[in-house]
Amino acid sequence: MQVAVQVEFKTERREPLGVLIRRVAAQFRQAGVQPTIVASFTDSPRGTKISAIDRALKKYPQLAALEREDAPLPSMPSVRRLTNHGTPHALTMEDVLALADGVPRSLPFHDVTVQFRHADFGQATATASRASSALGITIQDSWWVNGRTRSLSALYSVDANAASKKMPDPPASIGSILAGFGKPRRSRQLFLKSSDTTAPAESGAAVHAKERSAIEPIVDKYRSEMRSLIERVALPYDLPPENEARQTNLGANGPLKPTLVQVFGSRGFDCLGGSGIFTLQHRTADNHVVELKLDVGTWSRSVTAMFRVRGPGYNATLELPVTTRAQRRQYPIGDVENWERIVANLATIVDELERTFVNEIEATVDPAPQWFSPGRD
Repeated sequence: MQVAVQVEFKTERREPLGVLIRRVAAQFRQAGVQPTIVASFTDSPRGTKISAIDRALKKYPQLAALEREDAPLPSMPSVRRLTNHGTPHALTMEDVLALADGVPRSLPFHDVTVQFRHADFGQATATASRASSALGITIQDSWWVNGRTRSLSALYSVDANAASKKMPDPPASIGSILAGFGKPRRSRQLFLKSSDTTAPAESGAAVHAKERSAIEPIVDKYRSEMRSLIERVALPYDLPPENEARQTNLGANGPLKPTLVQVFGSRGFDCLGGSGIFTLQHRTADNHVVELKLDVGTWSRSVTAMFRVRGPGYNATLELPVTTRAQRRQYPIGDVENWERIVANLATIVDELERTFVNEIEATVDPAPQWFSPGRD
């Protein structure tokens, strides 16, 4: 089966964007690989008084042929940008570095994406559930609510054997490039659609499609019956509705991870924290991944809980209320004592879903390979 592996590496926002691009280019040179460069430099979709594109074209008029205003993806609004994606016009490394060296002060682009592509990364256009990024090394730098954000990631494909204990390594040339970026922060696997119309009916892609079709009724049933399930298990705490809880817990704070580790660690879950996110996971005997994902403050001190069973090519997801009286997705966390009540309720719901939902899913799908690792997205 064809599997794309996405690997994310640590970056420093203080490192100038041009320096990072040069560092990636140097890794390709050392590996003897000549990449194709595809880049995009974008103005804000909402419009600003200062256009980085106007400034760039005034300074580098030779780039005028790269200007376009359209939607980068079908679901996105039109935006003005300089890009060589899908055009016959060249964008040299010198041009890319000239633009990147101006970010963010003299050339305040809203978003910058620079991709280093090469055939050694493999060929793929889509995963089993979504369109995928081009295979290669991708640098992204953009504005966010707390300033500039930066990412450095690699995406390559391998031909994996479901019966093997280990995922194949990338080609030696790609492995040499990736080794120069240090230890990965995280990785995940994307199972690819087959582009071969003559593939046998029971190819990996066909099996995954059958599994997704088979589990859809199970997911729909549990989504529609979630309220009755919560009433049936008798939650340990009858928490008030959101509006009432918000009024009684104004300004409350306190650590959140210790309670999660204490309650879910004994259930076999690990706990990884991120920026306003906690992801708790454990593997089943059939190598599927059971996950509880908690957004605890991306925008406010409230919790949104998602429960997932993940396997090759499928992702069975349920949204969990934390109380029978919850009306919305988000519920105020409040102080540590209130958080402990929320976590106790979630643990009771998860116990029931492990006994019912997870078992029904696993009875429907094949075991996953031992190397299966969906990551934490």
